[in-house]
Amino acid sequence: MSFHQCGGNVGDTVNFPLPAWCLEKAKSSGLLYKSKDGVVAEDCLSLSADNEKIFPSKSGTRTALQCYQDYMTAFLKFMGSHVGNTICELQVGMGPCGELRYPSYMMSNGWNWPGVGLIMAYDSGMLKMLKADTGEAGPPEGFPEDQNAMPDDVPMFRANAPDPASTGFRSGKGKDDGDFLEWYSSVLIKHGRRLSCASPTHRPLPFQVYPPEKFCFSVKVSGLHWHVTHPSRATEACAGYNCCTSETADAYMEIAKMLGAESKTAQRPILFNFTCMEMTNDSNSGVPKALSAPEDLIAQVRKAAIFHQVPLAGENALEFDLATSQWAFTQIGKQIRSFSPGTGPRTGPRCCQRSLDETTKRFRNTLPIPTILSFAS
Repeated sequence: MSFHQCGGNVGDTVNFPLPAWCLEKAKSSGLLYKSKDGVVAEDCLSLSADNEKIFPSKSGTRTALQCYQDYMTAFLKFMGSHVGNTICELQVGMGPCGELRYPSYMMSNGWNWPGVGLIMAYDSGMLKMLKADTGEAGPPEGFPEDQNAMPDDVPMFRANAPDPASTGFRSGKGKDDGDFLEWYSSVLIKHGRRLSCASPTHRPLPFQVYPPEKFCFSVKVSGLHWHVTHPSRATEACAGYNCCTSETADAYMEIAKMLGAESKTAQRPILFNFTCMEMTNDSNSGVPKALSAPEDLIAQVRKAAIFHQVPLAGENALEFDLATSQWAFTQIGKQIRSFSPGTGPRTGPRCCQRSLDETTKRFRNTLPIPTILSFAS
């Protein structure tokens, strides 16, 4: 279920903006994510719009959450008997690119890998929530002002080897910087809880008539593998994944905990769908400053999913070609252990050539049974 625009991100070759009836209302109400220097992201609605009753409906106005619910209800009703048969999983869009995160890095606004991105909490909706929850008028100073900065270029994320506890991103008494990052992450996870179809605050939906073994939900979490080996985990922090404010901070454990709880409420699985499945820790060794460690990151996510008994699914981060990408298949096959049925490679335009059927067959034969392959270009 896409509640975000297509265009301006990695792999996007077309442009489908948010519909004007919701985009214009969100703009005029300050409910689109905004950076400190005023860059507004039109990728998706701000999570602060979830409960704001400003969007048009047949009977008056509705909240963003009600818009999402109406769309999913209409889809499931229209698909009828295909649900639970042809359609066995529904991935609920949670943010930019459908992922549960903030639009912290924006290619359409000049972002280049491996920049850490920006804090996106300066729109009036997010500032209102911050004030209500913490009493603070805005995020503290010292966060990135250049989305292409490296962690040690940013006062808040700069590592302090002699005294790690004194770094800006660590929480502590009187330190609202680390406390802000904890709030920033927690409201994102609450947004995920609200948007998951399992939420008890949602009115009854058609999915409740389908057996859980035949129809489930999934939530996509972004594999932000760069700067994972920096103490600040700055890229993840800007996107809303707090893994830095204390030695126990682990956004993926919190996300898995939330999905596990909502799955019990829904009485059906909600899959934790993670990316960068084809990457190794050596994939970006040509760019040492990236401090990339996708395999370590996947291991952290796997641990969280196992701990909270949440099914784990995955996909590759970048497009590849069946004919020339045995390396990607090998790595995905390695990572798929303990994953639930369903890893979908994002492949190139040659993926459907009949001459490549044997390549697909060889890959399928290396996978545990049952495994569902979903190919998309």
